[in-house]
Amino acid sequence: MHTIIAVLVFSFIYCSPACAAHIQHTNFFRFQAQSNHIPPLLLKNADAVAQQILDDLGQSIDTPIDVIIAATADEFQRIQPQGARVPTWAIGVAYPQHNLIILLSPAERQRGPIDIIKTFQHEVLHIILGQAFKGSADVPRWLNEGLAMIAANEWSMTRLSTITFAVLGRKLIPMQELAESFPGDPDQAHIAYCQSFYFIAFLKGKFGNDLFKTFLKEYIAHKNFQRAILHTYNVPWEKMEDLWRDYLRLRFSWIPLITSSTTLWFLATLIFILGYARKKRNNRLKLEQWKKEEESLFPPDDRWYH
Repeated sequence: MHTIIAVLVFSFIYCSPACAAHIQHTNFFRFQAQSNHIPPLLLKNADAVAQQILDDLGQSIDTPIDVIIAATADEFQRIQPQGARVPTWAIGVAYPQHNLIILLSPAERQRGPIDIIKTFQHEVLHIILGQAFKGSADVPRWLNEGLAMIAANEWSMTRLSTITFAVLGRKLIPMQELAESFPGDPDQAHIAYCQSFYFIAFLKGKFGNDLFKTFLKEYIAHKNFQRAILHTYNVPWEKMEDLWRDYLRLRFSWIPLITSSTTLWFLATLIFILGYARKKRNNRLKLEQWKKEEESLFPPDDRWYH
């Protein structure tokens, strides 16, 4: 682990005078980037971000986390640890086993605006949780992604729409199944991300964050989802699943489907059709009224025929 990081740091710092690294330390992080490429906003808020996540999870950081800021998309790909591949659209990646985060600088505009704080929050969560589980490969994906989305406050109308349609369409994935494996199908995966987000919100909202931290410690210690639920909340999984589904039905089954862009277009079209029908009806009534008025003014023999 330390060898890989040392190689990364060495290549980053000593590659040439033109690409000399700028290094800054905080309580929890060691930032490295080319000169003037460490965003001041990130430096200012980094420790507060970490402390908030640590408090929420009941965890700790023993060693400062290395954070490398890549100035360009090409550099972002080039400085990944040997053998690691990241999607071309990625703007941040975490390696818990290396205690390392690599971020794309928000100055890189080719991929549109980058919210460096949200990205950082997401990746820091992955590091802290991955180290708690002694390796990212051991972290249940639903927990990893759900907590990361909550840490970065990644709620959206799209996510609300997805979970609403999943509830109404009876397409929810059983949580025990989700705890064991994450679906590969894109549509199912999208539902899985949303369920992960809302299941954690459900546990925190109904039972409080202190009990969630206890649940997390149980889960980390024994790697058993149902056991962690039972030992923490004193509720068998079957009962917890009923509570979870009641939570979903109460909050999402009644939500108007206006959260969907497709539904918005449907409603707009429906309003147009209803408006057109109403206008046509008013015109017909007006013509009938004119006809009655004409008949009252002119006897039948005085009208012209063609």
